[in-house]
Amino acid sequence: MGHARLCIQVVSELLFPEKANIIMSHSIAKRLNIPRHPIWVTFGSSSDIATIFYSETNTPLIRISSRLASQLKLHGDIKTLNAHFDPPSRRLTLGPCFGVLLNQDVQGSENQLFGDLSGFLEECARAAANRGIFFNVFSPEGIRPDKGLTQGWLWDSKAWKSCDGPLPDVIYNRITTRRIEKDQGLQQKMEKLRTDHQVVIFNEGFLDKRQVHEILSQDESMRRFLPDTIPWDPTHLRAMVQRYRTVFLKPIHGSLGQGIIRVSLENNKWICQYAEESGTETHIFSQFKEAIRKLRRKTSRTRYIIQKGLDLITIDGRSVDFRVLVQRNSTGVWAITSSVARIANDSHIVSNLAKGGTLRKTAEVLTEAKTIGTKPTIYELRDTALAIANSFEKLVQGHYAELGIDLVLDQRGQLWLIELNSKPSKTSDTVTNTKLTTRPSVIRLIDYVTYCTGWTPFMSTKKTPQKKMPAKKSPRPKQKPSGRKK
Repeated sequence: MGHARLCIQVVSELLFPEKANIIMSHSIAKRLNIPRHPIWVTFGSSSDIATIFYSETNTPLIRISSRLASQLKLHGDIKTLNAHFDPPSRRLTLGPCFGVLLNQDVQGSENQLFGDLSGFLEECARAAANRGIFFNVFSPEGIRPDKGLTQGWLWDSKAWKSCDGPLPDVIYNRITTRRIEKDQGLQQKMEKLRTDHQVVIFNEGFLDKRQVHEILSQDESMRRFLPDTIPWDPTHLRAMVQRYRTVFLKPIHGSLGQGIIRVSLENNKWICQYAEESGTETHIFSQFKEAIRKLRRKTSRTRYIIQKGLDLITIDGRSVDFRVLVQRNSTGVWAITSSVARIANDSHIVSNLAKGGTLRKTAEVLTEAKTIGTKPTIYELRDTALAIANSFEKLVQGHYAELGIDLVLDQRGQLWLIELNSKPSKTSDTVTNTKLTTRPSVIRLIDYVTYCTGWTPFMSTKKTPQKKMPAKKSPRPKQKPSGRKK
């Protein structure tokens, strides 16, 4: 199987010899082991038959006719793409093609077209281009399985351009609204992509806090990291508070610290505290029924859980948690990409950046923190996050390749899992090294895309497919294909 990285240029039909729609040098053809007879060319979901004219030049440039490029959904200026040729199927494959699925097409200004994700997506585009990978961004409306294409955006080194592309080989689901993600039309499209086009889709859906607790509770080795958690019910609250003195009410679908309520019992007074935009709002009740009346109103719009309160370490009197980003790497194995300590704002009961929290290096905070028991090292903290990711993978349905794991440390030196996020934030994971032009999470993401598709950074070799990753088949070309190879 021949492989190379090539510059692809789309050229007018008028500049091609009769019947030819690809021009390449003899040296490229020899390197790729391409024969003289017609071959298939595949780009993402798109395929067509090509006839090659061989030139005497010695450059890594191949020219594709505008008509063939249109069939392949390959548009724009010169692109650098990986290429490999499979002799048994006579198929030249360009790519791979990687797409990110967002809530909606455009979310911000021209300079921040995709809102808070703009910087992250630009880094993805540059990293993909450096690896010979086609990258684009699209919304649910932009997925057109019926036409074998996506209508979205691609980065041309200076700005995002609206452009059609093929159905990709891999999709990273970054939809952050459960309502959109559960839309029946989108779910039908996603199923069609998986079954009819063998598209790999990862981080398929949100996980609520109750789900995560129930999933990991099945693994006995994980239970030591899980605070006592039960569904919210006023009848359960008194017993939980009397047992633990402090509990937290959390919306099962909450994020960014929104909707969290702390309930405690001190000197026979019921104290309820809420995380608001302006800080922590505190209400004190002398009777339990008064507290319940207030809590019913606060929790009426969504389902909540009750979770044991923990006596956590603090820095300057402020609570701390640790966000560990775990991702699958170039061999499909879970690995630590980054970890950071998040320190709560003085006036907030949560440490999220959205509530004014600050970031520091994990090792520094672990060194400063005072505990009664033995503190874990940063390596033990990371090992705990990896163990959680591996346990989760064995027990959960669906395909996940990136998780934000939130851990806290109590005064006895015990680590606890407080949240597992399948759509971790992309606005702050460069904090520990601001000199990097491409954050490590982007590099690892591109590594995993090459793994999913069987490509290495420069060539293609098939690997054992992961769970929910059907192997792609390459038939011998007998007739003109209507879409992706089957």
